[in-house]
Amino acid sequence: MNFKSLFDQHREKILHDYFTFLRFKSISTDPQYLADSRRCAEWLVHYLQEGGLHVESWETEKTPVIFASSLHAGPDKETLLLYCHYDVQPVDPLEEWTSPPFEPTLREGSIYARGAADNKGQCFYTLSALLLFLKERKKFPINVKFIIEGEEESGSRGLALLLKEKKEALQADYLLIVDSGMEERDLPAITLGARGLVCLQVTLQEALYDLHSGSLGGLAYNPNRALVELLSSLHDKEGRVTIPHFYDQVTPLLPEEKEEISFAFDEEKFQKMFGFQPTGMEKNVPPKEAGSIRPTLEINGITGGYGGAGFKTVIPAKASAKLSCRLVPHQKPLEIAHQVRDFLLKKTPIGMRMEVDILPGMGEGFRTSPHTQLAHLTAACYTEVFGKPCQKILLGGTIPIAVELAKTSGAEMILIGVGLPDDHIHSPDERFDMDRFEKGFLTICTLLNHFS
Repeated sequence: MNFKSLFDQHREKILHDYFTFLRFKSISTDPQYLADSRRCAEWLVHYLQEGGLHVESWETEKTPVIFASSLHAGPDKETLLLYCHYDVQPVDPLEEWTSPPFEPTLREGSIYARGAADNKGQCFYTLSALLLFLKERKKFPINVKFIIEGEEESGSRGLALLLKEKKEALQADYLLIVDSGMEERDLPAITLGARGLVCLQVTLQEALYDLHSGSLGGLAYNPNRALVELLSSLHDKEGRVTIPHFYDQVTPLLPEEKEEISFAFDEEKFQKMFGFQPTGMEKNVPPKEAGSIRPTLEINGITGGYGGAGFKTVIPAKASAKLSCRLVPHQKPLEIAHQVRDFLLKKTPIGMRMEVDILPGMGEGFRTSPHTQLAHLTAACYTEVFGKPCQKILLGGTIPIAVELAKTSGAEMILIGVGLPDDHIHSPDERFDMDRFEKGFLTICTLLNHFS
């Protein structure tokens, strides 16, 4: 079967349906979009059923988990489990989008829309490859299971609570998480690990209500000031996190392990892509290692007082911040969260009340072997499609459910994908070009064909 011809034959319909998928405002972290997320799930169920897969919709407290399968290869054949997600990030700041985030637009070969890359684009080329392969061959050479969840961007809580109940259904030999990428447009890569995640919110309150900064300025200990001083104590001058025991479980990579991974870093290209030189690393830690094999503590947002147009001379009653920690293997998210919370509570300024909430949705970091059968097979498929050797990389971001899904399914796990660092995921003008969409499609088809 010529997979390139297969894609070209169905290109127009694939693009039309991809656009339909992108129009759903499936923002999982914001409750006002719950109905949109559910409509997206219903559309997926219908689409997969029409394509010939057996489909189940597993209910959660929020958005359904879609589970599609084709087990006609039989019990003597191996099973491949694929994972994607249909939820997306919020679109703020809206004014920085060139075109509306939920009206997909094709410009110079790229699709611009929220979710175009993360993860609807990667999900849809996977879905298209599966359905068209099945349409042509009538049967997969391996048993196939496909899970598409709707809460990855908010911690995968719904799927996590289903794992025990659905353990039998999720059994597999191989697990492909199609939610990763590569460093260069024409240089394919498989991802052998990702960092974990835990998020917190800290709130400082002093007065009962906002105060007049003239009448009470100099008397009140401004919560904005107190919070900024507190947050500044989270790191030392060398960039290290100051939380006691934060680094206790961090295990450095062995030299032979480092040799397997690409840590190449082009500072000039980085600056051109993102508009700054990397300076936030720990002292003596190379940039690529700082973004993948070292843990972090980040301040993701600060609120307090008046931030609207003009000016309002108030001392806010309270100020708050959202924090996140990216974690490496062996660091336990809940344990780290408690360490951060205890550190902050001990520093509560006199006369203020502090609340530190550990937010739902967390995941462990992991690294897997480059020598598994699945790693060799996916790397070979990428090389075949791209015509270049396949790199091995690590992901600085987080797939919250990855570790638990691998444990539950009992499968070898690899992360794959054709995303690029400048796809603007989580940012305005997110994009995904059709050339990479096609290569993702071809890679999935090639992988299925290798099981024949």
